[in-house]
Amino acid sequence: MKVFHVNQGDLHEAYVVVPPADVQNRIVSYLDERCASIDEDIAKRREVIGKLKEYKKSLIARAVTKGLDPNAEMKDSGIKWVTTIPSHWQTAHLKTLFEVTKRIAGVDGLTVLSITQNGIKPKDFSSGKGQFAETYSHYQLVRRGDFAMNHMDLLTGWVDISSYDGVTSPDYRVFVTRDATVSNPKYFLYLFQMCYLNRIFFGSANGVADKGRMRLQTTAFNNFLVPLPTVMEQKKIADFLDERCADIDEAVSRQEQLIEKLGEYRKSIIHHAVTGKIDCREA
Repeated sequence: MKVFHVNQGDLHEAYVVVPPADVQNRIVSYLDERCASIDEDIAKRREVIGKLKEYKKSLIARAVTKGLDPNAEMKDSGIKWVTTIPSHWQTAHLKTLFEVTKRIAGVDGLTVLSITQNGIKPKDFSSGKGQFAETYSHYQLVRRGDFAMNHMDLLTGWVDISSYDGVTSPDYRVFVTRDATVSNPKYFLYLFQMCYLNRIFFGSANGVADKGRMRLQTTAFNNFLVPLPTVMEQKKIADFLDERCADIDEAVSRQEQLIEKLGEYRKSIIHHAVTGKIDCREA
């Protein structure tokens, strides 16, 4: 990767436009006012994004623990991180719903998968970023539809359902649904990701939180107690969240695009003002 730089000699030889002092002062005053207005608009949009993301988190948390019926009769859950659940729901330990697998590839040449907070992605070897192994034959297999989880660091880790066949680190956790008539994968994906976002797994983890080393060991994972709606209700919850979260994500994306445009507009105003393309005496 080529790195561009400007040395002191280049700066000494550079020419710049120097307007009269009174014009400089007008330009500064103009830019102070215009940039402050743009910066305020950007700050408000970032605040909106923050609120949308918090709303999404609370929406998911409520749906996966309380269901979709606001009038449902509730009962004590018996789960330390959920006070009450609908009275017709059950609870279950994860070991009864999922099977942890460990299938070592034994060969190279398979797609290497990274578990990122944007989902499970094929590793980008062209970027030169991250760690690289001499061989990936000791990595474990991940099949399309498998859950894969970075449980080694609950602060920066994530869990997702793979859309790819490939391999991932042998230190990660790959697991599959035991019985599709009991557990809907998409519902549990929302539940697992909510446990990351709200740091619910921390209560069952080992490590030091402020050092970023909180780990959810296999025994703790297997014995983790979760709400268990009927599989039909799980699907309804997952479908509801798919639709609502897509709307929220779209709203966030619109705000991010506007922030990007405002940033470009801010740079454009500065450029035009300091190069004399805007008459700041009358603007």
